[in-house]
This record gives sequence, structure tokens and C-alpha cells, in this order.
Amino acid sequence: MHSSYAKTAKSICFYYNEVDSVRELINFDRVVLDPANVTPKQIQTLKNTGVTVYAYLSVGEFDENVPESLKPSVKSHNDEWDSAVMDVSDENWHKYLEKQTALLKKAGFEGLFLDTLDSYYLYADEDENPEYFEKQVNGLKDAVEKIHKILPNLIFNRGFEIFPRISFKPKAIAFESLYKGYNASDNTYTDVSEEDRKWLLEAVKPALKQGVEVIAIDYLDDTDQKKRTELAKKIAELGFTPYVSDGMLYGFGTSYVYCIPKRVLTLYDGRFSSQLISAAHTRIATPLEYLGYAVDTVDINSLNYSTIDKTRYAALVTYFDSVSSFTDHPEFDKYVQTHIGYIPMLFLGTIPQDPKTLNALGMQYGAEVPPPYRLHKDDVLSKGLLNPHFSKLDQVNALTISKKDGFKSLVYIENQKGNTSTLVFKAPWGGAAVSPYPVESLNNNTDTWLVDPFVFLDKMLNLPKIVAADATTESGRRILTSHVDGDGFPSRSWFKGTPLVSEVLYEHVFKGIDVPHTVSIIQGEIAKDGLYPKDSNMLEDVARKIFELPNVEIASHTFSHPFNWDMRWLDSNLIYGEHLNIPGYKLDYNKEMKGSIDYINTRLAPKGKKVKVFLWSGDANPTEDMVVKIDKLGIQNLNGGNTTIKKGEESLTNVSPTVCWYKDGVQVYAPQMNENVYTNEWTEHYDGFARAKETYELTGSPRRLKTISIYYHMYSGTYEASLKALTSLYDYALSQEVTPLFISDYARRARTLYETGLSKDLNGTLHITSTGIRSIRVPKSFGYPVSSDIVGFNDAIDGYYMILNKKRNTVRFTKDHKIKAELKSANGIVEKWNRLGSKIEFAFKSYVPLTVSLWSDSRCQVVSSTGFDHTREGYVDTFSTDEKGLISGTFICNQVRN
Repeated sequence: MHSSYAKTAKSICFYYNEVDSVRELINFDRVVLDPANVTPKQIQTLKNTGVTVYAYLSVGEFDENVPESLKPSVKSHNDEWDSAVMDVSDENWHKYLEKQTALLKKAGFEGLFLDTLDSYYLYADEDENPEYFEKQVNGLKDAVEKIHKILPNLIFNRGFEIFPRISFKPKAIAFESLYKGYNASDNTYTDVSEEDRKWLLEAVKPALKQGVEVIAIDYLDDTDQKKRTELAKKIAELGFTPYVSDGMLYGFGTSYVYCIPKRVLTLYDGRFSSQLISAAHTRIATPLEYLGYAVDTVDINSLNYSTIDKTRYAALVTYFDSVSSFTDHPEFDKYVQTHIGYIPMLFLGTIPQDPKTLNALGMQYGAEVPPPYRLHKDDVLSKGLLNPHFSKLDQVNALTISKKDGFKSLVYIENQKGNTSTLVFKAPWGGAAVSPYPVESLNNNTDTWLVDPFVFLDKMLNLPKIVAADATTESGRRILTSHVDGDGFPSRSWFKGTPLVSEVLYEHVFKGIDVPHTVSIIQGEIAKDGLYPKDSNMLEDVARKIFELPNVEIASHTFSHPFNWDMRWLDSNLIYGEHLNIPGYKLDYNKEMKGSIDYINTRLAPKGKKVKVFLWSGDANPTEDMVVKIDKLGIQNLNGGNTTIKKGEESLTNVSPTVCWYKDGVQVYAPQMNENVYTNEWTEHYDGFARAKETYELTGSPRRLKTISIYYHMYSGTYEASLKALTSLYDYALSQEVTPLFISDYARRARTLYETGLSKDLNGTLHITSTGIRSIRVPKSFGYPVSSDIVGFNDAIDGYYMILNKKRNTVRFTKDHKIKAELKSANGIVEKWNRLGSKIEFAFKSYVPLTVSLWSDSRCQVVSSTGFDHTREGYVDTFSTDEKGLISGTFICNQVRN
């Protein structure tokens, strides 16, 4: 490896676009951002992952409308960038810069990138008026000295003239266009002349002599990552820190690392649905999530086309129900026409209607093809799946596709006259599937995939295989959680003496089954201002008794149990009203959220315990601003989604995504649905919840799509049959290799699923940055993971599950499993894992008696104050104890290889 690419070299990213997510920025060691385009929360997240965050500050120009107070400081105009050029010797301008610096420091920025340090050349000429020119240089020096006193961590853009005069060393000096330049006036990329390059190399020599880092910013468009990498290497070999990006610095460039594009842009039409219920989210996100991609579900009505670039997006998918979603957006047609082949595109449900767009895509509509139809389909795509239903009333216009190479019809219909129409096809630019493909709505109000979604997306988009951030697994084992919605807490059971259902669950489940339980109450069911004021004292005592259990985590399930949180998309009357019929109560979302949490914390929670989770009620369809409100309270939120897959209903449409991701908040879905689904809303089959075992099995193999999540209501304590069904699920879950967690533990991991960074360095080595995810699934075709950063990995049917304990990890892969001492699995959370030669210092937090398995090429032993039983089978040492909690010690394996 070239010394210039060494791991100790710090990468940098200059990014001036809106920060909608930090998932790319966390790949870099340092980022320079436009302070107007980033939130305080994002700044803190970046800092938490070890990123140093710089703010852009223009010292010599003002980019916006100049306020009256600064107009006397304006000296000229920069036509290329349409900005005012300021008098850098003016005291009024200095005060403005000092004020801005103080504000940026307060906002959390750790340093400044000082730009436009040589803009005074636009109004001062050294030959014509050397004294005036000297005044400007000294004025600029004074301004920078004042900035440095407030925030000393500075990177200069050029500033060669003042460098010898300042009293401090900047962190770095940057300059632009060593080999490749950019012309903003006509958006072109240019070669830099040898003469200009020699001048720059000479100009930075004083900085190099004093040991100041030099950063070279060059410009190439994003169409060829290989060329960017080669240019970055060329710059690095000169001893400079490279950064190669687009001319506007709107995408993510190449430094010592570059981002692996891991987003898929999926478009919906916000005029017809919310993001949460859109087909683009409910149908497409699940398989893409599993493949490791972060799904950006965006309303086409607010699409920012400047963010569609190859440094972040691997593909673009539309899923519209109405052709008006295309016809009402001619700007999208123009984008498609000019970007065919840029990134793969997939049109689902409907396709563009503009003739120019269709022609550019190699499609055209013809005459109507009258029914009846015969279906022709690719068996690999849809073997064993249902065929769509066509009626005599269907009217299908013939869709034909180009006969050029790369186009292939995968599904088409043919009538008795031999007329055909394509329904699904592959194209060089991606492909399309028109209604009823790829998902058909059936008469029983369910949806089903007509194609295998994994085969379909692979064939259509040809997405690169990447490692996948994973929220299903902890310490190499499938996560087990248990959470209870508080509905029915005051109800009487059918057991002897008719105890409360909550008391039945207390005795037989919460106290009787020693795993983490997250239990909630509905304030309006047990408080004095609720439905049963006369029973309130007794009900509150039961709640306190439950919350006092050490294996119970406290949650709120609202005040009045709203049945629908977003009335904009209510497609039917609310059978039970808007919420529980509490006398005199008018729906107040603040009372539902913060109010219910405060009630539990002050009235029910024992000392040292607080509410950890807010469980959405009813349809669990909060708006984005509601999710943000819960986030600001500092607790996790959960519920929603509709994972109900079971035998006979095995379509992936019955498996929801992990999260609904918004810029300022994340709704975490329940991994599986509750017993209502299995008992037909408690109208039959009171033991039906036992069928959730089918859900656990189908979401665990052949692909691990979900955790094992035992999710139910208090009603499960009503009947002997329902209680038996519930306890059978715990028996099944604990017979599996699982890591039991509280639901808040799971939610903390799941909410960061999309905020996991993937990048490669200039040598091609993979880098993973985590903001919370602790498990990464590796496709088996990659080989076995090898890294001194990771704790270990477990071998599962669908990949190797890497175990993380660091925020930043570097990983390579090998075809052979070279056994060394590392973690294979544990049923607890890794809190510490330090390798010291042949020793490994460890600490695990376990909610159940701890079991740890190690890969090792030699027999290991453990030194700990906790007593362990030890067995060895093959290359695996297993240590188990009857103790739980925080358990630490040292493993000694004499042949540990680093």
C-alpha cells in the first residue's frame, strides 16, 4: 500500500448540498458543510461517529442579498458565482465575520473552512496601487486572526499571501484545480495547464515546509468512479490530501475513501398517499433493505433533482397508481430523457406517457388488445406464484418494446388473434412492470407478489452486491424481543376468581418467564381522569407491581388510544371512533404523547425507572412531525408495519420494512404483528396466536428478514387457550439460538439501519461506519470477513453475520476460513472486546444466563469472577454460566492470530 493512502491519513469531504442524511458523510474523517444545510442533530451524529465537522465560511464574498448594514463594505461583484465581493480591510465586515464565527461555534461546528481568501484580487491590483493592495492583504490577515481567536481549527482555501504573515498554523491549506478544473458559467470540466499547475505547486511549498497539510480539490463529474479514484491516487502520490468531486460540490467525492452508493430512490405521489402507506414504501422497501440498500422514499412533487447523483444512488424506482403522476410532472420526463443509462431505472405499476420519453426508453403504445388473454411468463421470475386475473372488461393497449440488444420481454399477454402486449420487460437502462404486475390486489383485500421480488429486482436493476446493515441480529444470534400494548389492562379474565388479565400476565408471563418484557399501559384505562375512576387506585397498584419487576421495561401506549393518527388518508369510517370514549375528552396529541409519558413517570414508575418506549396505537400511522415529537422526548418509538406472513399467506407483501425513515425522525415498525391478526380480532381461534411460530420461521429462513418478536395485548391473559398459545411462543423462542433484548434496545439499532456508512479506500478495502447498528450481514460470495476491528462473525444460511463493537471498522475478505480466536455468538450484548496478544478482555451485558461461543484454532480458557462451564466441539469453544447481568473476564487462547 502506498504510504500516502495509509490508514492514518485523514480523509475529507466538501459537501454543500442539503444534508438529508449523514449516511455518506460518516464515511469521512472530516466534512466541510454549508451551515444552512445541516441540522444540529446531524452535526451531533457526525461528531458521535468521530467525524470532525467544519462549516463553510466565505471571508471575501457575500453570497446572498447584501443587507443594508453591509452594503458599504461591498467593493465589486463576482459574475461567475453571482456574489458580492467584500472589502476585507473593512472593520464592519470584520465584525460580521466574528459574529458568524461565534454563531457557528455555538451551533456545534468544530472548525471553519475559510473560502474566497483571494477575492480581493477582483478589486485590488498590486501593480496599479501597491499600497492599497498591501492594505487588503493586511486587512485579510487581521480578519483571519480574529476568526482564529474564536475558533482556532481552520482550513484555508488558498490564502497563500497571508500564510507567511499570520501568527498561527492553519490545520490545512486547500487549493482547487491541480489537474482538473470546473467552469461554473457553462458547467464544464477542464484540464489544468501545466503552467498553472507549476504555479500552484510552488505556492504551497511554504506550507509544506512548515508541516501544514495540503488539500488538493479537483473536479470530475460522477459518471466514472474509476477515473476519480485514479486522479485521487495521483494527487495523493504528491503528498497532498485528495478530494475529487463535482464542480458544485453537491455530491460525495473521493478522498482517501469514497462512498459505496447504497441508496435507492423510490418515488411516490404525495397527492394520493402518504409515504407510510405508499406502494413505493410498503412493497419495495423490504427486499431492498434486506439487500443492504437504504430506501429513500420521496414524493415526486417535492423531488430535488440536484440530489440524484451516482455517488449516493444505485437506482431509481417509481411506483405510481395513476398515469397523472407522470403527466403532471413534465420535469421528470425531461430528467428521464437526459439521464437514460445514468443509473438504473425501474417503472412499476404505470410507465411514463410522454411520447418522447417512451421513444427514448424504447417503448411505444399501440392499438387496444381485446381479451381474452393467454399469459406468457419467465418461469425463473415467477415460478410457483399466482398468475394475474384478467376479466372480459379489461382494456389493454399494446405495449411494445425495442428489438435492440438488452431488451427482453419477461411477461406478456396474447389474445386469440395473436396480438400481444408486454407487461414486464428488461432493458439496458433497467426495466418496467405494468399493472397488474408486479403486485396484484386480490378480492380478499390482500396483496401478493406475482414475481419473486428478489429475483425480479436483481434482474431489473442489477444492483451490486454489498454488505447489509442488519437489525435482526445481536452478537451473532437472532434477536428476541417481547412487548405488550396495554389494551384491556382493566379487563377480567376467565380464570378462577376472574382476576384482571394484567394480573394473569404478571403471574404467568412477566414474573414467570425471565426474559426482557416491555410493558405499556393506556393512561385513560387506569388513571382517575379515564374510563374507570373508581377502580383507578387498584389498577395503578397492579401497574406499579408490574413495572417494579427488574425484567420489565416501561412503555406508554398513549392516553386514549387514537385509532388513526393521520386522518388525511382515512379510507373508511372509524368503527370505534377516533379514540377511547373517555368522558369529556377531546383528542390532544400532546396529552397522548408527552402527557401519558409524564403520567407514568410521576405516578407509576418505581424509583430509578422511566418510560423508555412510546408504542403507537390503532393503525400506528403517525405523521412525520409526530415521530419527531417523540424523538425530541428522548425515548424510542415503535409499532406499525404489517408483518403477518404465515403458511398459506407467504407473499413478501406480508413482510413490512424495518422502519419508515424521515429526515428528522424514524418510525420503527413492530417486527411482527400481534395476536389480533391470528385471532381475527379476538372473534375466533383464541389459541390462534400460536401460529406466530410460522411467522418467526418464515421470516428467519431462507432469509433472516426479522427478529423473533412476541408482540401482544393484555387480552392474551383472558383465556386459558390464549395464555397457552402465548407461553408456547416463549417456549419456541427460547429453544432457538437467540439474544433476548428489550424492545428499546432493538429500536435503537433499527432506527440507525439506514444511517450506516459503506465506503472503500483507494486500495479497495471496505470501511463500515455505524451510528448504532451492531450486526452486518456479508454475502457468502464475498468470502469470510477478516478484521482486527470486528468482534467476530457467525455463519448462517443467508450469510456471515459480523459482530460490531466499534463505530469505524475496516474489513477484508478471504475464501478460506482461517480460524482465529474471535466471537462466534453470544446471548448477550458485547460491551467490551479488547485483544491483547493471546488474551481477549471481554464484558457482556446479558438479560439471561450468559452463553458465549468462540471460534478458536486452539482450546481457550476463561479467567473471570463468574463461574463458567466449558465445552469444545470442533473449532468452537462454548462458555456458559447461570449468571446474568454485566459479566466480564479474560479469554486466553494461546494461538490467537491478529
